[in-house]
Amino acid sequence: MAEGQFRPDTVFLDRDGVINRKAPEGSYVTRWEEFEFLPGSLDALRELAEAGIGVIVVTNQRGIARGRLSEADLAGIHARMLAAVDSTGGRIAAIYHCPHEGGCHCRKPAPGMLRRAAAELGFELERTAMIGDRTHDMEAAAAVGAMQVLVGDEERDPPPVTHAAPDLLAATRWLTGLAARG
Repeated sequence: MAEGQFRPDTVFLDRDGVINRKAPEGSYVTRWEEFEFLPGSLDALRELAEAGIGVIVVTNQRGIARGRLSEADLAGIHARMLAAVDSTGGRIAAIYHCPHEGGCHCRKPAPGMLRRAAAELGFELERTAMIGDRTHDMEAAAAVGAMQVLVGDEERDPPPVTHAAPDLLAATRWLTGLAARG
C-alpha cells in the first residue's frame, strides 16, 4: 500500500454535493422537501457503518448567516437526514456545521470543524479521510493531515488529492478496500 493510503478509522463527509444534491448556485437547501439524497449515498453510508468506519458530517451552511434558514431549520433537516440514514443501516456519529459567512476558524477551507470533532469525539486526525466535492474540502483535509478524496466533477482545476471518485459510493468502496489491498 502506498504511503498515506491506509484505511481510515473515521471519515469526514461534506454534505451538499456528496450526500445530497446541491442546490443551484446562490440557493440553499432550506427545507426537508428540498433535500434529495444522491444516488448511492445511502448505500455508501451503510457500507461505511458495516466496515466500522465512523462518519462525521462537516458542512458549511452560509444560508444561516444570510437569513435563508435558521439553526432550527437546519436541525430539522439534519434530524430527518439522520433518521433516513439510520433506517437504511447507516450511521452518522455527528454533524458539525459552520453558520458563518466567512472570516471564522470553522468555515472550510479552515479546519476548525475537523479539529473540533477530533477533540470532542477523541480520535486522531491522522487516521481520517475527508470526502468532499470542492477544493475547500480538500484544503481543510490537508491542513489536518487527513486523506483527501474528491468526488464529482465540479472542480475545473482540482487540487492534488489522494483519490478521486465519481461519487460517495465509489469513494467508499475505494476506502473500504484499502485494507484488503494492503
